Amino acid sequence: MSTTPLLHTIRDRGSDAGVVFLHGFSGDQAKTWGKFPDWIAADPRVSEWDLFSIGYTSRLVPDIVGIWSADAPLDRLALLLYTATVLPALKRYRSLAFVGHSMGGLLIQRALLDHDDLARRVSHVVLFGTPSAGISKAGRFRFLKRQVRDMADDSEFIQALREHWKKRFESSAPFRFMTVAGDQDEFVPSSSSLEPFPPPAQRAVVPGNHLDIVKPDDVNSPSFQLLLGALVGEAAPSGARSAARLAVESRDFLRAVELLEPQKDELDDQGLVELALALEQLGRQPEAIALLEHHAGTRTDPMGVLAGRLKRRWLAERRQRDAERAESLYEQAFHLARGKNDAAQVYYHGINLAFMKLALRNDRSAARELALEVLDYCAQAAPVVWQIATKGEANLILGETQAALDHYKAALAKHPTPRQVGSMFRQAFRIADLMDDEVALDELTTLYGGEEGTLG
Repeated sequence: MSTTPLLHTIRDRGSDAGVVFLHGFSGDQAKTWGKFPDWIAADPRVSEWDLFSIGYTSRLVPDIVGIWSADAPLDRLALLLYTATVLPALKRYRSLAFVGHSMGGLLIQRALLDHDDLARRVSHVVLFGTPSAGISKAGRFRFLKRQVRDMADDSEFIQALREHWKKRFESSAPFRFMTVAGDQDEFVPSSSSLEPFPPPAQRAVVPGNHLDIVKPDDVNSPSFQLLLGALVGEAAPSGARSAARLAVESRDFLRAVELLEPQKDELDDQGLVELALALEQLGRQPEAIALLEHHAGTRTDPMGVLAGRLKRRWLAERRQRDAERAESLYEQAFHLARGKNDAAQVYYHGINLAFMKLALRNDRSAARELALEVLDYCAQAAPVVWQIATKGEANLILGETQAALDHYKAALAKHPTPRQVGSMFRQAFRIADLMDDEVALDELTTLYGGEEGTLG
């Protein structure tokens, strides 16, 4: 019976997101990582992630195959990894982040390729010193150890891994990916760690040998900062846009695309909007725009979402045609909704039209007139997140800074999704800037950054 426990719990607070560490050849689920897990556990920016380490048998002693027991080959260990993720301790997590060292990174790659359900759940993959292209020096020991055999650069395992990964994940992986090499690593050369993953995959080199790179000296060490940065990204320190909540939401977007995209020609308004937003959040903005261009017609909600995508592209790339088309779509949808007395659609399109009058036309008078009408329609609609945030925008345009901030705080108290928070505050920042409202900019920065975490 193996004495290696499958799962070691570092922290379990009942979160929806978990980080899983996987050691390498002859490693240990606790000792391999030094203070890495402790420092992750102590950092408030990742306080909402639960932390685990998976162990498996990997020894320096030769295998004695066919007698009693021997260390498992890599394909079997990849299945062991997958098995751990479907057992009760990890099964409940809606999002998982994998951190692998050395051979552990190979197991992660193989498990993701072999199991679509796992790939859909994984939000981050960070590899340290992983011989993804194999190890040339492994060949002379392949007859003594099956795990070493599989890591040889000409092995069937490595050749199949690279071929399948290139087809499946090289152009568009459903998770954030980073591979890290050590500048003094003589066991796994940087060419094997880095070159199988050409840009846009994120690659890095840090000081240290094969073992040092996962045993950094302190929290300022490049290895730790890279891992922390990969997990946190642009997330807020806490609140609705924390790293864990963003990771969970990204898996929800992936599932929405998988469910809705095959039937995109038959979707109702809500389905069309959900698919377009999910595509955009997964970095597929051109496809979102094309979908809405083809299907929106005169349906006011899809028209507004299309206008929003064009508006964002205009703000990023400054295409005048995008801005004018967005303004036109908002105006058409605004009048259509007003004709139907659909209060929620009127305030949605009206506040965005007011923004375009301000940002594109520099017409404060028209923007204020629209803001006043928007507030009238908000009074006729239910106090949901978007209604409250819209009142915040309208008050910003009208110069009522404190009222605007009070509405944004009330919107956050409704526990909006990370996407909703990002959307409402992006526009709020731009309006405050256009209105030269420095007080609003400072206060919005505090709210958006998560320092008022109880509100998120």
